[in-house]
Order: sequence, then C-alpha cells, then structure tokens
Amino acid sequence: MTVMEDGGDPMGAALRVRDACTVGLEGSPNGQWWLDSIGNVLNGASFERVGSRQLAGLLIAVWARRNLKQYIGDIDSAAVPCGFGRAIGNKGAVGLRMRIYDRNICFVNCHFAAHMEAVDRRNEDFEHVFRTMTFNSLSSGLLAAAGCTSVQLNRAANATNNRKPELSEADMVVFLGDFNYRLHDVSYEEAMELISRRRFDRLREKDQLRAEMKAGRVFQGLREAQIDFPPTYKFERNQAGLSGYDSSDKKRIPAWCDRILYRDNQSVSGAQCSLECPVVSSISMYKACIDVNDSDHKPVKSVFSVDIAHTNEITRRQEFGKIISSNKKVRSSFEELQVIPESAVSISNIILQNQDISIIRITNKSMTSTAGFEIMCEDLSTAIEDERVLKSRERGSTGFPNWLKVAPAIGIIYPEQTVEVSVQHVDPQSRQLYDRVSWNRWSEGTPEKIATLILQITGCYSTETKSYRVNVRHRSSRSMAHTSKSTSWNGSPWSESLI
Repeated sequence: MTVMEDGGDPMGAALRVRDACTVGLEGSPNGQWWLDSIGNVLNGASFERVGSRQLAGLLIAVWARRNLKQYIGDIDSAAVPCGFGRAIGNKGAVGLRMRIYDRNICFVNCHFAAHMEAVDRRNEDFEHVFRTMTFNSLSSGLLAAAGCTSVQLNRAANATNNRKPELSEADMVVFLGDFNYRLHDVSYEEAMELISRRRFDRLREKDQLRAEMKAGRVFQGLREAQIDFPPTYKFERNQAGLSGYDSSDKKRIPAWCDRILYRDNQSVSGAQCSLECPVVSSISMYKACIDVNDSDHKPVKSVFSVDIAHTNEITRRQEFGKIISSNKKVRSSFEELQVIPESAVSISNIILQNQDISIIRITNKSMTSTAGFEIMCEDLSTAIEDERVLKSRERGSTGFPNWLKVAPAIGIIYPEQTVEVSVQHVDPQSRQLYDRVSWNRWSEGTPEKIATLILQITGCYSTETKSYRVNVRHRSSRSMAHTSKSTSWNGSPWSESLI
C-alpha cells in the first residue's frame, strides 16, 4: 500500500510483510528487503528515505526528494501492538511523525482484527492505537526495518489517564493499511454480480467501515476519498484481474479491507489554507492496483495534494523591524521599556577589618518601576605580589575572591524600596581554604587585599544597564598596627564612580 504527495515529492509506503516468524514484536529481514527494493527504485528519482518503523509484519517508511529534506525534521516513530493481550504484534500499528514546514504530519499503518463478525474488536483496535500511540525520536534519523523492533508495552496505560493523545495534536494524520472491515448483508453471489457490473455505489452501502464511521464509533473526524475501485480482498494468488476473487469452498465475500483515511486542519469542507488553517489536503487519485497478484490483497494507492501555510521567519523579522522603526506609538513603547529606574548606592569605598560587616544600601527611587541589580567582581589585586598572596586572587564559585563574601549578589528592588547588601571578609579557616599553619603565615605581614565590585542596575524589561563601582579593601588588625610598614596602593582614586 502506498501514499504519495502530488508531484511525487514526499512519498510513503505502508506494507504488511508476510513472514511466518513475525508474530511477536520482532521485525523481519523481509522488511529490510522491501526498504532496499523501494529505495533502489526511487534512487534514480533523487529520493532519500527519511524514516521507517516495523512491528512484526507491519512496516511503514517515508521517502522525500533530497531538495525537500531540509524542510523535514523532528522525525519520530511509534509502534502499538494490538494482538493477544495487547502485547503481540500480529495486529497493531506503526507510525511516523515528522515536521514538514513546521507542521506536524503523521502516517500510521494499521492491521486490525479479522473476520466478518469482529466489527467491535476492530473499533477497539483503532481506539487503542489512537489513544496510546506515543512517538519516540529516531536516534539516527533512519531506522532499518530489521532493527525497529522495540515496543513500550506500558503505553496502554495512557488510555486511562487524562493525557491528550499525540495523534490528536497533529496538523494532518493519514491512517492506512488492512483495517479488515467487510461487506455486510450481502451474499457472495450478490457481491460478485455487483462487481462485474461495477456497481460500487451499491456495494459501498454494505461497507462496515462506512457504517461505523457514520455512527461515530471509529475514525472520528477522518474522511476518505470516494471508492471507485473493486474490493481489494480476498484474491487467489497469481490470478490476474477480477477473476482471482476467492473461489474456494469458503467463498469469502469480497471487501474493501485496504483503505486510506486522513484528517487535516479543515473544520469545514472547502476551507482555504491559512495560518489559522495551516494544512489543507485533497486527493487527486485513489485506486487499487488490480494487476498485482502475489497476495490475497490488492494494494491501494493515493495521491495527496497538501497545502501548508508557512511563516517565512526572515520576512517576518524584516516586517517587524519596519513596524518598530516606522510606528511612533510602537517605538515609544519600546523606548519606555528601556528606561532604567533612578537609583542610588550608599557607599563607594569600603574598608574591612577582620570579620567586620559593611553594608551597601541600594535604593530604587522610582515610584512605578521595579529595578534589578547584580554585583560582580571586576578586579582582584593585592598591594604586594608574591607567592604568599597569590591565593588572595583566586575566585570562588560565586565569582568573588575567596576572602570576600557578598550577599545577596543579585535581586530585585521594588519602587521606592531599599535593599541592603552585606560585604564581609571571610576567615579562610572557616571556609577550609587554608590550614591553620598557612593562615598564621598569611597573617604575619599580610598586605592589603583589594577588590573592585561592579554593581549593575537594570529595568525589568530593559537590556540597558547603569553601573556603579565600589572599591573594597581589607587589612587585618595586626597589619593595621604596623602602618609604618604598610605598602602604598597604586590603584584608582577612591571616589564614587559611575560607569
């Protein structure tokens, strides 16, 4: 079964790969063979496979022209088993989700419960797939069929919680595969007679799927192009044309088991593609491949034409810039947002002794605007540079020198409010930066420790800042007692400075 976009640009294939060993959750070499075979055929047309997923005998894959691949991304895959105990993959679904021009589009290949009387079971299979299909990113962008075998069996729990189904959030969803819905209230002979007369309109009235969809019991919100081709099941292998319908003793009534249903963003028929309705699709061809005779099913193919509304980000930014530059009201609003509240800082020079605490008071003088502040350390220096004082230049995890504690270093100030920031020399012993011996050595003749704090004030919505400089010195009481031996500081003048 295949599904394509008009012009053959993106193309998808969904198949049921028959293999006696693929009844659990494992893939099969047959799946890889199909991927390779289709890829070889499309290679001359410059197609590249962008994703695939297999669950037992179910396989789905998508190819795209190389010149379109740059617009396709975020390719995710999913698999939901619907067999015995919702754990076996002989029935179930595989899906691919991808972003095309920033719109999410999903393709889901399904194989539901068989037999005429299993209508309710088929409806339940769809509900289980729709509610529990959870997509996972393809780690390599491509998953080979034989390697795509893992399934999270606990996904069924999703059906009982309040989480919105992922398929419901897609802009477009295409369901395709062997849904196994049959024709009811019609005999084998009546069906064959209507097929021979190509009275498909009469047969459509007997279609289980149409009846269930009309009653709102399955595939809610999806639609299908009109069926104008013969039923696709059940055929005898290697018999050409319509003469191949089942003629065994069972004489299974022909049915349209193989279908393609879809949903886009249209809430009403005929809606135009727009940013409010970004994905609008139509079908220009929906038919069965009657000449294919190596299966008891006939493949179904469809050609979609999909319009996708896409925002050109470069153009959008350019137009936004024009509005800002030309509209006085907008420009005035932006200028107001850049305003930095008037502020004041209580001190510009701090001298610390031992573990004394000094306070910096930051006042927001504005009556209406909230201000933000951040304090950083611009420079670390000492009056004398030698091996004993190198550690005073080391910064801690806060960005301040190891000997200096500033708290809080960042915050907000409400209108007409003041924030107090404490500045304190930290005993290296209490911070376990030095052992007692090294601290005693440091205390003997230790020169001044010097740091420059940069205090930045900004508005809540502004990228502009106003900066103040606060100079900090520390001298121990022992070194203060030996002022005659102190070393002069050649730093910048000690006056309040505004950067």
